[in-house]
Amino acid sequence: MKDNKGTNLEVFDLNSNVNVSEVEGRTKKGISSLLLMLIVETLYIFLVEIGFKSIFGASLLDWSTLRLFTSSALFALILALITSPMKTIFRRIIVILVNLFIVVYAWLQLGFMDFLGTFISMGSAEQGTKITDYIGDFLLSINIKDYFLFILFIIFIIYIIFEKKITKSQFKDRIPLKNYKTYLSMLLCMFGFIILFILTLNLNFMQNKYQTISNKALFKNATNPSLTIKNFGTTMYFLLDLKGTMLGISEDAEYVPIDQTQDNPREVNDNSRHIDDSIWKMVMEEEKDSSMTKLNQYFYNRNITDKNEYTGIFEGKNLIVVMLESVGSAVFDEQYSEYFPTLYKMYTEGITAVNHYSPRNNCATGESEMTSSISLYSLETTCTVNTYKKNVYPEALLSMFKGIDYYTSAFHDYTEQYYTRSIFEKNFGAIDFYGVKELKMSYNPAYIEWPSDVTFIEKALPKFIEKEHFASYLVSVTGHSPYMYSSEFGNKYVSLFKDLKIDTTTKRYLSKMKVVDLALEKMLQLLDEAGKLEDTVIVLFGDHYPYALSSKEYNSITSWDSTVNQEMDKTPLVIYNSGTDAKVITKYATPLDITPTLLNMFGLDYDPRFYMGNDLLSEYDDYAIFPDNSWQSSVGFYNASKGVFTPSKEETDGFYDEYIISMNELVTELRNMSVLAIKKNYFKNLFDKIEAKKQELIKIEENEISDNEND
Repeated sequence: MKDNKGTNLEVFDLNSNVNVSEVEGRTKKGISSLLLMLIVETLYIFLVEIGFKSIFGASLLDWSTLRLFTSSALFALILALITSPMKTIFRRIIVILVNLFIVVYAWLQLGFMDFLGTFISMGSAEQGTKITDYIGDFLLSINIKDYFLFILFIIFIIYIIFEKKITKSQFKDRIPLKNYKTYLSMLLCMFGFIILFILTLNLNFMQNKYQTISNKALFKNATNPSLTIKNFGTTMYFLLDLKGTMLGISEDAEYVPIDQTQDNPREVNDNSRHIDDSIWKMVMEEEKDSSMTKLNQYFYNRNITDKNEYTGIFEGKNLIVVMLESVGSAVFDEQYSEYFPTLYKMYTEGITAVNHYSPRNNCATGESEMTSSISLYSLETTCTVNTYKKNVYPEALLSMFKGIDYYTSAFHDYTEQYYTRSIFEKNFGAIDFYGVKELKMSYNPAYIEWPSDVTFIEKALPKFIEKEHFASYLVSVTGHSPYMYSSEFGNKYVSLFKDLKIDTTTKRYLSKMKVVDLALEKMLQLLDEAGKLEDTVIVLFGDHYPYALSSKEYNSITSWDSTVNQEMDKTPLVIYNSGTDAKVITKYATPLDITPTLLNMFGLDYDPRFYMGNDLLSEYDDYAIFPDNSWQSSVGFYNASKGVFTPSKEETDGFYDEYIISMNELVTELRNMSVLAIKKNYFKNLFDKIEAKKQELIKIEENEISDNEND
């Protein structure tokens, strides 16, 4: 009511103590402001998550969808409790900013998956910020359908504009939580959704039988971004990732108990490796750290692979490992042999793994370098090679060669802007590391231009080629993106490919590959001139496929369909020696298999149990494992992020449940124990304790001899 001055008055029914204005308000048409706010916010978050899953290609017909809805409702309730007492303008600003962040974060995760092949976490944000160096490539790599997520935000903004017209209170100022009944109703709703959410984590019928990291474990520790996002959505993943970054992740969460017993009898044959574990056992008995005990039990009980016909075939020879920047398997194909004769020669005349993949981890180049050297899987929540750069690996490839008096060295023709190689390469066993400055190479700090690999070879080889025995690890750079812009080496040989029916961006990539081919030609020439070619083994592999090319662009130069499964990640693995017969290896492989394969072929005294990879020339069930716990084997491809198994063409009959579950358990075991080993700097600690125990035993023996002589 109003007085004669037009002022609003509060009117009460004296018999009922009810505010008449409120009664009149209840008769107005429209929806309760608070209820509408909850409905809109719940739907917005839920639809962003559903849109994300749809665009990514994950199934909507599983229990994770219910989990997404309950978490969306919980977020909406919490946001309502925080913002409803605020003035309308502040409430709207906060809600708009929160919803903008939700959609942008989901969009960015799709973008990182499109560009890098992995979702990003706060621990790996160091690499994500470097997207700014190649923002053009990043934006071009994003699929057009990813932008559809922003339609939801636009609809939300339209709702905000017309919000007043569709509610009772018309959002004049605040949405007051007027009495305990409102609070109680909201708390009861929250409690109900929390119970439902917990049930989705614990009820057996709501779990994926193939998923070996339980949803409960993922909620506690989001150690696998892909699986966490699949099961909880991007909004919840952000919060879980934030919690893990601030509070840390417990080491016990990284370990899956396995059925093991010490002193497990091993079959012995003529090819068996004889390893004396007596001192290791003493160390194990004295170990007090629970994580070290788990690691000791795990590695001690792993299989010791036998020797084979390739054991020691390169004994006494020199070694050069070359990790080729952005070199996918496409350029090794016969159709390009006239353009890249050296690549084709080494590929066809060497020992070649044709099903080798270089998974795109959080920092693909650095972690391919790391995994090829130490044969452990990297962490998925950080750039492992930088985060744990001070770890020492006495079992690493160059460390093993240094142990037999080889001169070991590592080289890269760029700066340490991205990776601290001067630290971690020495911890991998290099006596010396040479970067672009140490090699006195000129370089352009601009992202578009990269140094010449031909010059790199000319500068690097003289540093070791005259040594009696050498083992060197070279990381090339000319093949690096971008390809969308003109650059010195992107343009230098582009005319060679004028007749190919591919776009200019892809031709620039091939122009850079020509430089790589010429660099390898120069390497063979210098080794031959020094009389070292026949006594040197050259290993080639790609750090990752050229992900700055779109899938369509890269598929235009492959002879296979690179768009299915993880076929995009196929990279070359060539072990070349001019005096060794060619061989094709069809086993599925990754860079983790390089070190154990080479150690066997060079006849080094090594323990196969220390390596998560396999000797490719031994007998075992082969597989390739990818960052999200997906895997490829001869039986088929399992996409862990989508929970989908695709049988191989040769394997069309039968049920695969038991096989999939056993493979998933193996994958989880290998990854989790790798993570724990890296976090604990396990091999440095183990080797130090073994050496200390040896010295202790020597001292005891010397004392006993001295006592006997005195007697």
